[in-house]
Amino acid sequence: MLAPLYQQLTHVGTVGCGQVTKICNQMIVSCNVLVIAEMIALAQRAGVDAEQIPAALAGGFADSKPLQIVAPEMATETFEPVKWRVKTLLKDLTMAGDLAATLGASIPMSGLAAQLMQLHGSHDYLDHDPATLIKLYTHST
Repeated sequence: MLAPLYQQLTHVGTVGCGQVTKICNQMIVSCNVLVIAEMIALAQRAGVDAEQIPAALAGGFADSKPLQIVAPEMATETFEPVKWRVKTLLKDLTMAGDLAATLGASIPMSGLAAQLMQLHGSHDYLDHDPATLIKLYTHST
């Protein structure tokens, strides 16, 4: 009955554990996208053709779907069409922070990611594509 809604079904625990797993996914995605932005900006500043980085890293340990999708957009400053939004990542990072506080857990990387997303959002990027996060590391805000 639910098969059309998923490609893979993994039981992760009792009611609510699926939501926690989604938060965990978004922690990885958010931190990954931020470090991709940081890396693309650094590569460009060093004179690297950053558009070529996803191809150069394909298949290696640093490869990921976000790298292959977002890095080229960041390198070329292609921010349209908006496929997802900064505010969605920020919402999920806020949920992660709330969960960590409730559990007495430390999530410093995701906490920093939330601060960077908030900073970016404060420059009116909440409704923009996360590819715009490159602007945190360049001077073209």
